[in-house]
Amino acid sequence: MRKKIKIKKKPFIILFIVVCLVSLLLVFNKANSPINMEDKLSKLGYSSSEVKTIMKNVPKDEYKLILKKYNKSLVNLLSSKDYKEENFKKYIEYYEKNPKASIEDIIVIMNSKYNLMKYPASSLLASLVKEKYYIHRNVIRYLDYGNSHEAEARKIISIVNSKADYKFYTDTKEANVKDGNLILVNKFYHLPDKYEPDDLVTLTEKYNQGVNNKMRKEAADAFMKMVDGAMLDSIILKNSSAYRSYDYQVNLYDRYAKRDGKEKADIYSARPGYSEHQTGLCSDINKIDSSFANTKEAKWLAGNAYKYGFILRFPEGKEDITGYKYEPWHFRYVGIDAAKVIYDNNLTLEEYYAYYIEK
Repeated sequence: MRKKIKIKKKPFIILFIVVCLVSLLLVFNKANSPINMEDKLSKLGYSSSEVKTIMKNVPKDEYKLILKKYNKSLVNLLSSKDYKEENFKKYIEYYEKNPKASIEDIIVIMNSKYNLMKYPASSLLASLVKEKYYIHRNVIRYLDYGNSHEAEARKIISIVNSKADYKFYTDTKEANVKDGNLILVNKFYHLPDKYEPDDLVTLTEKYNQGVNNKMRKEAADAFMKMVDGAMLDSIILKNSSAYRSYDYQVNLYDRYAKRDGKEKADIYSARPGYSEHQTGLCSDINKIDSSFANTKEAKWLAGNAYKYGFILRFPEGKEDITGYKYEPWHFRYVGIDAAKVIYDNNLTLEEYYAYYIEK
C-alpha cells in the first residue's frame, strides 16, 4: 500500500505573502518613480520648469501630498531662497491654514525656532520673529501692540519686553534684590520701604559736590575710577546726587507733585520705592539740567561711561520705555560686561533685563 505524501501548507503561505508584498512594493515604486511623478505633475498643469523645481525640492516620501491638488503657489514656496526641505510639511500645513498669506512670510515664520502654527500668518509676525530680542512668551502681546500701533518690529519688542505696553505703575512687583548690580527698579519694580544697601560708602570731596554722597562700594569704586579716567582727558566729573533713602524720596516727590501736579512730576521724578537712587547704584553727575547734554562732560560720559560699568539710564528717544524724560546726567552702574552689551546694542536697562535676566 502506497503512503500518501503530505504537503506542508505553511511554507507556501509564507511564500505567497512575500510575493504579494513584493508585488505591492513594485507597484508603489512604479507609481512614485520620478518618471511617473513627472507625468502626473504635468497632467495636473505644472510646466516642465515647475515640475523640475518640485522634483528637486520635495522630499520623496511627500510626493503623495503634492498630488492631492494643483497649486501654483507651491512652486513659489519651493523656489524661495530661504526654503528648507526639512520644513516642507510644516510649510504646507501652515499655508493651508493661511492661503492668502505671503509665501515669504510663511517661510520666515515656519523657519523660526518657535512653534507658531496656531498664530495667523502676517508680515508683522514674520518681522517679529526675525528680531534678536524676540521672547516667545510675549508673542500675543507683540501682536496686540503691533496691530494697534504703527511701529517697527524692534520698537514693538522693546515696548512689550519692557512692560511699557501696560500703564506705568500698574501690575507692579517687588524688585529682586538678589540681582545685585543688575537689579531693576522702575515704574513696574519697586523696593521695600525700608530697603537700604548694607555696603554704602561715602564719596570724598574729590568725587562729590552734593548732599547725597553715598554709593554701594563696587559702584563707588567704579565711579572713582571713571572720574580719574575722565581727568586724564581734562574732563571734570563729580557726583551731585547718589543714594537716597525712601523717606528722602517721599519728601522730594511730594514737593514736585505739589508744584507741578502728579502727572508732570511722574515724567521726571520717581515715586517713593520706585527710585533707582534707593539702590545706591546710580549717580546724577555735575549739572542736573537738560543743558548738561551739550557739555563736553556729557559727551565724554556718553562715549566712555560703559567702559567703567555705567550706562546712561534714561536716554533720548527711549522715554516711552523708561517712563522718564531724557536725563543726560543720570548714570547707573551695572558692571562692565552688561554695560558693554547695553551700549553696543543701544538698549535700556529694561530691554536688557527682559532678555538677559528675566528671560
